[in-house]
This record gives sequence, structure tokens and C-alpha cells, in this order.
Amino acid sequence: MTEMDEPGTPAHPEVRREQDLRAIAALWDAFARDWAAGDARRFAASFAEDCDFTTVRGGKPAGRAGIEAGHAELFRGPYAGTTLDTELRAVRFLRPGLATVDAASAIRAPGGAVRTRTHALAVVERTAERTWLITAFHNMVPASPAAREAPPSKESAMPAPVTRPALRHLAVVARDPEKLAAFYGEVFAMELFHRDPDGSCFLSDGYLTLALIKHRLDGETPVGMNHFGFHVGSTAEVSEALVAAGTPEPAERFTDRPYAEYRAMDPEGNWFDLSAHGFGGPRPPAGPAEA
Repeated sequence: MTEMDEPGTPAHPEVRREQDLRAIAALWDAFARDWAAGDARRFAASFAEDCDFTTVRGGKPAGRAGIEAGHAELFRGPYAGTTLDTELRAVRFLRPGLATVDAASAIRAPGGAVRTRTHALAVVERTAERTWLITAFHNMVPASPAAREAPPSKESAMPAPVTRPALRHLAVVARDPEKLAAFYGEVFAMELFHRDPDGSCFLSDGYLTLALIKHRLDGETPVGMNHFGFHVGSTAEVSEALVAAGTPEPAERFTDRPYAEYRAMDPEGNWFDLSAHGFGGPRPPAGPAEA
């Protein structure tokens, strides 16, 4: 929370506006410090009790308490020891005491390398107690420079067929999933979104999930690439196509993991999964056919 000017300060509109701008900037500075300290309670204190917060994955934590709980988990896990650089790009006052903030952030690994860049549109409001709080916060991961700068083409302008299977999942058997997850998070900014009781870790880059499956010493499954998975419009239609192509009928998977419904095999015996509901993790940005 950021305190406003003391009573008696001149109330000229330009003076008030400059004070408000400094207070809003101080609000972002405060939660960057709290992020670096790994203090989820103080970090969440910059947000209103009923703040409408949207994460980069589309999650909706329930107000300040949900923001605190979610960031406590991040500070203990994938973002432990990280720091947050913040930049206010634009502040627009809608009326006295209410403004929108266009802000960018960079999450840095302990060594200083940028892991993730985010962009947020926030609503901030001055309270009756003369403090500023964030009342709405919509976070996102911006497109890469290459994606932004790519020239338009006929192909890119056309909607992708909604029934076209999309490769969205890779699974690797690992001796130390936690260590491997930290590697992919550190170097490639992949986000850990699920951890199984046996230590298996599931990451995402926003499009593709990477399952790091814990290797069992008493098992026969070798370390390394295990299978991949397709997100499909209809598992029944793809299953029929596979059988028609001469491969075995896909087998239904009975598992408590909410990922793939069927396991299939190509003509050379390589395993792959079929899923109509997806593989978990952040949803990719909507394409032209989905927007």
C-alpha cells in the first residue's frame, strides 16, 4: 500500500496528478521489493481485498487471499530466489482517484537472466484511507519479437482448421525430474504447473506440455523420450483413421491424471497419446478461428 500526501498539501490538479503518479509508481516498486523478498503476504497487500486478478494462464485467484496463496506457492517453487523488474509504460486517469496502468515486468532468475517477460493492464484506485491499491490486474505473456515482426501472409491470415490435430505434448522419463524441471524453467522459461506425488513434473511453454516422468529403478522403461501427444477435435474420428491406416485400435487410458484419454501406436511402434480435452497447463492464445 502507498500513502498519499499529507493533509494540507495544495490541491491544484497538476500537483495532485504528479502526486498520484508518484504514488502509483511507488506501488509497483513496493510489490517488486516484496517479490524479491519472497514475501507473498506483503506482495498481495498491494492489491485490493476483492481484486479481479487474471494470471497469464487465465487463472482467477479469489481476491487478495488468492493472490497471496498463489504467489506463496510460486515463491516456494519455480520462482524461488527470483527478482522482478517493473516498468510503468502508461498511466491514464479516468477520473480523480481512478486510473488504468499499462505495465511491463521481467522475472529474473537468481543469476540475473530473464526467465519470463509479462505485460499487464491494471486498474488502480485511491481508497478512503488515502492509499492506492490495485483493484484489477490482467497479466499476459507477450508474443515474441519474431512473432510480432513477422510480415502478414495469406497462410498466416487463414484460420487453422479446428479439426486438425496439434502436437501439444512430449513425455520424457527422467532420473531427477525436479532438477530437469529447474533446468527447463531456468533456460527456456517453461512454467511448472503440476507435480505428481512420485516427483514427476509437468511444464508448459504456453503451447506444448513437457512431462518429466520419474524413472523407476525397478521398472523396465528406459530413461529418455517416451511418447508424444496430439490434441484432437474427436478421439473417435482419429481412432477410426488409425485403424483404417492399419495400426492397432487406440487403447483407453484409465488414469487419475487429467491429460490424455487414449494411447495409440504408429506403424513402427512409437507411442503417442490422443486427447480431446488437452494436456493441462496454460492454454495457448486464441487463433483467428477461436477468438
